[in-house]
Amino acid sequence: MGRIGRWDLRQRRRHRHLRQMAMGSMAGLYPVLMMVLIGLWWDVHCSGYFMSEEYKDARFRETAENVATQLDAYRSEHGHLPDSLCVEGIIKCWWNEISYIDTTKWNWQEFIYHHWGDSAYTLTSFNWRAQFVSSPKFEGYVFHHWDKVVREFGI
Repeated sequence: MGRIGRWDLRQRRRHRHLRQMAMGSMAGLYPVLMMVLIGLWWDVHCSGYFMSEEYKDARFRETAENVATQLDAYRSEHGHLPDSLCVEGIIKCWWNEISYIDTTKWNWQEFIYHHWGDSAYTLTSFNWRAQFVSSPKFEGYVFHHWDKVVREFGI
């Protein structure tokens, strides 16, 4: 009885081990899944679209269009431009008194608002990379890329 009992126990253990080997385990895929997730994270956050000039320019355009429509509405209602921005989603910087932050997206866009008189104003990115200019004679964007200056006026 003792010998047969041990034989059955070994057979059951071996059978369970072979069944586990055939079925596989998610723990064996953990290193592969981690490599895929780290690779995707790296592509998106460190070398992908969110670090490109196109994304930064598009993000500045969105912010400038939102603020420009609010400023034009204020100017048409009151007859002059505001001294400071009071736009939903735009907050004044606590570390710089002349700059503002657009908090409507996950990556905040920081810019500076200047106005001259009642008709001309500029929205400039904090690093002076992009600028939106609005005056009675023209309106448009200026982007300062490292190798060229791109002007897009008459928009």
